[in-house]
Amino acid sequence: MAEAIDIGPLITQLQAQQSLQTQALAAALQGLWTGEGSVEAYLYALNPTLQGTITPNPPILESEVPKA
Repeated sequence: MAEAIDIGPLITQLQAQQSLQTQALAAALQGLWTGEGSVEAYLYALNPTLQGTITPNPPILESEVPKA
């Protein structure tokens, strides 16, 4: 007979991952690509082996475009 698997820890891990993914999407919508609370930071939290391999290229905001 197969042993029962305690799925509680797995559900907790999935909830934490889903939370990080949701926060990463929110950061992207706010234009936070680098630094604390950014898409980059949440991706590193999801997968620490990505550290140093991600090079976000944040979009230029309209307010940052030089006036002609």
